[in-house]
Amino acid sequence: MFYTEKRDGFARLGILEVEGEKIKTPTMLEKEFLKKLELEKIPYQVKNIDPSAYEKLKTSGEINTLIGISSMMPREIFEAFSAARGKKPILAVACATPLNASILIYLGADLIDNLMAMAKAYSGIYFIGDVEIRVDNLERFPCSCKFCKRQELRNMKKEEIYETVANHNTEMLRQEVEKCRILLERENFRGYVEAKTKLKPELTALLRFSDFEENNFFPRFRKSTCYFTSQESANRFEVRYFLQRAVDCYEPKTKCLLLLPCTAKKPYLISKTHRTIKEAVKVNVNEIIISSPLVVPREFELMYPAVNYDTPVTGYWSDEEIEFVSKWLKKFVDKGKFEKIVAHVEGGYKRVVERALTNYDVKFTAEGDILSKESLKKLKKELEGFDSYELFMEMFKHALKYQFDLEFEGVVKGRYPEIELHTKERVARFDLKFGNLDIYGELALELIKRGNYIVEIDDFEPSSTIFCAGIKSADEKIRPNDVVVFHNSFIYGVGIARMSGKEMVESEKGIAVEVRRKYKLN
Repeated sequence: MFYTEKRDGFARLGILEVEGEKIKTPTMLEKEFLKKLELEKIPYQVKNIDPSAYEKLKTSGEINTLIGISSMMPREIFEAFSAARGKKPILAVACATPLNASILIYLGADLIDNLMAMAKAYSGIYFIGDVEIRVDNLERFPCSCKFCKRQELRNMKKEEIYETVANHNTEMLRQEVEKCRILLERENFRGYVEAKTKLKPELTALLRFSDFEENNFFPRFRKSTCYFTSQESANRFEVRYFLQRAVDCYEPKTKCLLLLPCTAKKPYLISKTHRTIKEAVKVNVNEIIISSPLVVPREFELMYPAVNYDTPVTGYWSDEEIEFVSKWLKKFVDKGKFEKIVAHVEGGYKRVVERALTNYDVKFTAEGDILSKESLKKLKKELEGFDSYELFMEMFKHALKYQFDLEFEGVVKGRYPEIELHTKERVARFDLKFGNLDIYGELALELIKRGNYIVEIDDFEPSSTIFCAGIKSADEKIRPNDVVVFHNSFIYGVGIARMSGKEMVESEKGIAVEVRRKYKLN
């Protein structure tokens, strides 16, 4: 028996039950434990050679087994994992090392074994982190683990050396898998995978193939910082989703647009740079903040990943960055009917604007330092005479459309960024931890009426969690970490999804929703 506890893209945290023993996944299994499992014996490559023979020889056990990965090309590995994903756990056989374990887990491997680590040990390969070295080149073991203890090899027999290396390699692999599980719990696994795949071209190719696949496993919102540190960062689901969804939902109101550079502190509006500009210049127009790889209209700056990300700041913009960001900037600008565009930017930001807006008349107001008296004076002059603009109300309107495809009126209360939407009572607030809207009773009822982000449960009153066994139906749009509304015949409430809507219905066990608040139906 296997069930999912938490989903993060293709990777997941789960529980595997074997002969009364519960094992947290992802995990590494050793040879003796593998004997307890009913496993496939046929390599996946046979499917490409003779599909009918593969289906005939394939067993129907409780584990999907991928054999032969170590001899596959990146595209074949990606396709194998894509075909294997489902309710059953995936075991990647005889292929895992400390270098590739993270990408295997990222692709969906719930289980890996130590067979490759053992095979390499007995062929004289010793793991030092991600590096593999020949034992013949060592005078003593560099590791202080319980197996190596920095022993000198000249005092050991050949059989003892191989046995020590096998145990050491297994321990290194176990630690790597444990690290991956911790990163999954913290919701910052992707950045680690990006870093590891840079050590080998085949792993980078594998990550790029996986970024082409669309499904509802990836969360729109996270409680972790989104780090953009490589070319692959622009392909992350969060980036692609945010940019396209924000473009689709963007409805600029003013006749003038102000373009500004990003800041290290998030949200931008509380940064020293943007506060200084606001204090010196009355800004009552639409604003778009330029970053890499994000382009963020001010209305979306409290949404993930805009509210919580970090990117290297060097002053140098590659041509690829400029091309990517300028493409999206143009899409946002094209959504408005701007009579005037003011760009208060310098350096690479200015190059982005120049490339993106060749068909627009742009007024550049920065001279060297964007906070200099002369720059702010020019900016103030360009922004004079424009109508008032209710920014915080527009933030809620855009967030409701972005997150729930919903329109809802109210009054904004609170001090930025801790702002709330009220009618007779509080109906929504920005949750800065996840970078989304948290909602309350009135809005929850509106979503039930519309059938959006709804989970129907059996007639019971949940406590802190709702398990899959108690779910009757769920909106297939639901992704992990989405704010959802659950209900039955007498109660409704708001919670956080732990898995996709489809998985909630298909799974027999596992946590589907974490309950935040409950209300009685009249």
